[in-house]
Amino acid sequence: HGMELIFPFDLVEGTFLVALPGQSEFTTTDLIAWRAHQLQKRQEDLNDIKKKVLKARYKSIRNFEEYFHDSIKDYDFDPGALVLVCNSRIEYELNQKTKLRYLGPMVVLHCTKGGSYVLVEVNGSVSKLHYAAFHLIPYFLRSETKLSVPQI
Repeated sequence: HGMELIFPFDLVEGTFLVALPGQSEFTTTDLIAWRAHQLQKRQEDLNDIKKKVLKARYKSIRNFEEYFHDSIKDYDFDPGALVLVCNSRIEYELNQKTKLRYLGPMVVLHCTKGGSYVLVEVNGSVSKLHYAAFHLIPYFLRSETKLSVPQI
């Protein structure tokens, strides 16, 4: 009648606790002993779980970084650098094709302790907003002329 079976323990957690014995067939006694060992949750088993989970997470991180090595960019903007700000306000609009994807250029004033950036308009007015690093991309001038930015 649409009822789900309920196990007396978390199946995912139980698979980490005890390795599967190498024998091909289980007797009822062996199966009960193996399940009881899973349910005990001894401290050394929990420590092994923690090690396995951390190892799997770090391996996943390394695989992610290797796979997306070409597309991951970690910009570290110095004060005075010109940047463009992603216009995230238009992401969910239906007519986003005709809107500006990036706003700017703006000048980096400084990086906060949390990693966000305080930006300044090219006329010298300081923005009240803090911008996350992933919303910024570098702006490259097309001409050799220098852009004069007022001192703050």
